[in-house]
Amino acid sequence: MRRSFVTILAILATLASACGGSASAPAASAAPKASVAASAAPAASAAPATAAAKETADQAMARLYEAAKPEGKVLLYSSLNTDDAKKILPVFEAKFPGIKVQHTRASGEALIQKIVTEKKAGQDLFDVVETNLFEIKFIMDQGYTQKYAVASAGDFPADVRSPNDSYVAGRLNNDLPGINTAKLPPGTVIKTWRDLCDKKFEGHLAVEQGDVVIYSAFKKIFGEAEAQSLLKCLAANKPSLRSGHTEMANLLAAGEFWVTLASNGHRLAQLRNDDKQPIDWVRTDPVITDVQGMVLANKPKNPNAAKLFMEWFTSPGGQTAIAATGRVPASGKGAKFPELFNFAKAFYISTDLAASFDKDAEFWRSTFGIK
Repeated sequence: MRRSFVTILAILATLASACGGSASAPAASAAPKASVAASAAPAASAAPATAAAKETADQAMARLYEAAKPEGKVLLYSSLNTDDAKKILPVFEAKFPGIKVQHTRASGEALIQKIVTEKKAGQDLFDVVETNLFEIKFIMDQGYTQKYAVASAGDFPADVRSPNDSYVAGRLNNDLPGINTAKLPPGTVIKTWRDLCDKKFEGHLAVEQGDVVIYSAFKKIFGEAEAQSLLKCLAANKPSLRSGHTEMANLLAAGEFWVTLASNGHRLAQLRNDDKQPIDWVRTDPVITDVQGMVLANKPKNPNAAKLFMEWFTSPGGQTAIAATGRVPASGKGAKFPELFNFAKAFYISTDLAASFDKDAEFWRSTFGIK
């Protein structure tokens, strides 16, 4: 769930006042998508490390591993859930003995509050941050990160990495309408989001109440008038408002409702393929794809271990470890469930959508009656 940026700024202002300083606000507007990453980078960020760009990922990791051994750990702030972290992070530790990952897990919103609080207190307690791209943009705007070019950057689509090395994504979330095939009336076919407006779904639709970005994406895909019309007709079906995508997907499998507006695709695929639940998803065109960005701290305590982790997470080995959980690797290679995205083009959530987030959140909440 994404909190209003106005709320986050209020938190920043309060913290700054408490510390006797002033907080810098993020840019008031975002650049066009092609250049948005450049506009998001802090003006005072350090020059990117160019050595890794001339090496293969294996060469970069070999060099960094030797330098990281005396550091012994990497401090990772990430919204990656604990279950998946228990599968992914030990693969890194096994490949690089003596380097431990100290994982601080929280939502993107909570991570922002934690980072701001620490920074205002003069503390530098993280090496790498990995979370939703909106939150990544926010901490970049505050000057809390620096550029770093991973050796594998060329393996990734342009939409999931910054053209000036401010950030790179390691994983993606495909946001797809979920279906309980056992509950859906016989003969019912759902091909588009608009199909969910059918009155047969009244009282049988679930919406994650924090999914404002879905409406933001609708605006870019369909235009504002059609996006508003779509949201209103969905609200007319009196959806069940839920908090948490994992819980919502589990309740879908349990038959609590027939369909969801947007579920994390990897969880739907896990339920269907691994748990043999009566689950499917709508093959939307395009596929709304949430980008999970990763950045290097401006003052990392363990700089070499931090870069080593970023190199590994984006390398074929790291992407394979991510894919093994069922999640979608940002490189698009080796996905366990390619059926989550191979049916249509992707619509990547980008930082330019943040410019209208608060306006979009107000319309989203009022339309669905969210307090």
